[in-house]
Amino acid sequence: MMPLTKQFIGCLLLLCTASVSLAQQEAADSWHKVAIQKSGTITVLWDEIEPFIYHDNRGGLIGVEYELMEGFKTFLKNHYQINLEIRWKEIQDFAAIYPNIRDTRQPGIFALSYYSITDERKKEVRFSPPYMPDLNILVTNSQVPTFTNAAEFKKQIREMHGFTQPGTTMETDLRTLQQQYFPSLPVTYNTKDDYAILSQVSDNKSAFAYVPLSIYVVALQKGYKIKRQRLFDVHREGFAAIYPKNSDWEPPINEYFNSAECKFFVNSLIRKHLGPEVAHVILEVSAFQDTTGNTADIELLTKEREIVTQRLTDAAVELQQQQSFRNMILLLLAFLVVLAVLLYGRFRTKHRLNGILQQRNQLISTQNAQIESMNQMLKLKVLQTRMNPHFLFNSLNSIQYFIIANDRKVSLQYIKRFSSFLRKLIRFGDEVLITADDEAALLREYLWLEQTRFPDRLEYTITVDENAGTLQVLPLLTHGIVEKMLYGAIIRQYEKWKIAITFRLSADQLKVTVTGSGSGKAPSAPQTEETMAAGPSGEEATVMRRIRLFNKQRKQKILLTREHSNNTYTYSLGIPQPLFANTATIDLET
Repeated sequence: MMPLTKQFIGCLLLLCTASVSLAQQEAADSWHKVAIQKSGTITVLWDEIEPFIYHDNRGGLIGVEYELMEGFKTFLKNHYQINLEIRWKEIQDFAAIYPNIRDTRQPGIFALSYYSITDERKKEVRFSPPYMPDLNILVTNSQVPTFTNAAEFKKQIREMHGFTQPGTTMETDLRTLQQQYFPSLPVTYNTKDDYAILSQVSDNKSAFAYVPLSIYVVALQKGYKIKRQRLFDVHREGFAAIYPKNSDWEPPINEYFNSAECKFFVNSLIRKHLGPEVAHVILEVSAFQDTTGNTADIELLTKEREIVTQRLTDAAVELQQQQSFRNMILLLLAFLVVLAVLLYGRFRTKHRLNGILQQRNQLISTQNAQIESMNQMLKLKVLQTRMNPHFLFNSLNSIQYFIIANDRKVSLQYIKRFSSFLRKLIRFGDEVLITADDEAALLREYLWLEQTRFPDRLEYTITVDENAGTLQVLPLLTHGIVEKMLYGAIIRQYEKWKIAITFRLSADQLKVTVTGSGSGKAPSAPQTEETMAAGPSGEEATVMRRIRLFNKQRKQKILLTREHSNNTYTYSLGIPQPLFANTATIDLET
């Protein structure tokens, strides 16, 4: 046991040292330095809790304590012509904030996390004047009966479970109640925040806890299933900011918090973040040594009932809306079913009347249906694949020509290969990356179709090295270059055109080379690198846009080079491998 004890003490000392060093590293100018320089910086440590200090929907800080401390800058500017900067540092652990303030030697470190003023804490840190009354109340699950006296509570506590947060006055009050009424009471700690504790109370029918009155009202408005027991309330001096014992900021802090403008500002902040209808009631009930009698408490009880009633009303309205919506959906479904039955009946009648005609023209109808299906698929994917429209129109005209010529074998073979090409185009167009084998397969389908249209004018070869087939490439990247080269050659009346495509591995890159050479009759105008990029489809421009989009956010770039010599054009692609170092970060827009 001794080694473990020493090790545990060593860990505690290490944590304390880390806490001290954390506070000492922050910007924390003294009041003396700020007053002389007329500028300076302080650091405020905080832990998120609504309505005191928390993030809004846009991620900015708001809340009573945040806006109150920001008002301190305006106060110093107006009264001392001092430009003060406040650095807000979130700790995300309420218990870790206090040791930083207690142990730091930096005078300009403050903390705001609705700290209760207690005699024990006064011995270790300084407090600002209280800005808000402090009242801890006993809260139970909403199904727990209301206790009218201590005897009823003492009888019920043996079946209950306590929840609290360590290092808080809520823990102190709960432990006091435990010692007086049931020392064996089970207590569960939650280090997150007060709302996490109230959530446990809301879910546990035998649970209870101490929380500040303001937190209770906010939780009640949020729909927590809790209730206040009007017994064992604990009043304290109030909530305040804390700062180190050796700090010299006490004069301006006291002046600000005791000023009439600060008190008016705090009053408006409480009404802003707690609601004008309940804010004044909370302030009166929470006031230390309250002299208003039971009037404020009764008014608060009325407000509680109003909140619960409104919550139940909203739930009933929401349920009614859901039922109405469900009824509308059922009516719509019934209408759709009736409509579907009518349409189906009409379809069956029309199908029966046209049966004989469809049998006589079965082959032509089947071919037309295939053409229509391919045309629809093309319309759905044309923007994504950016296929050359001339290829589509020419292919469809070729199919029509084969059908009219009654060449069934060629037309069916062409339709089959054309359909296969479109299926690959649609499937690969939906992918972020594909393999070199897949890209080559798509190119084979495409060039076969074009060679069928131009059997005496086009030759092609596609070579994929054995170790390059599984390498990665952007879908249809090579296809765009090949299509541009093909239309740039044949449309310009070359008698014959050869295209050679190779995929090979070079170092850590996939090298794709597309070489096209023409022979026979030359084009009517000199064909330069610029005219190659100015064809009807704009495929090369599309390829360059895709490459630029890929290269924009990648360290390894895709490189495209072009060479022109006589009637030979060569495009070379250098594609890094792997294409994406982390597929989870792939930009799908590329």
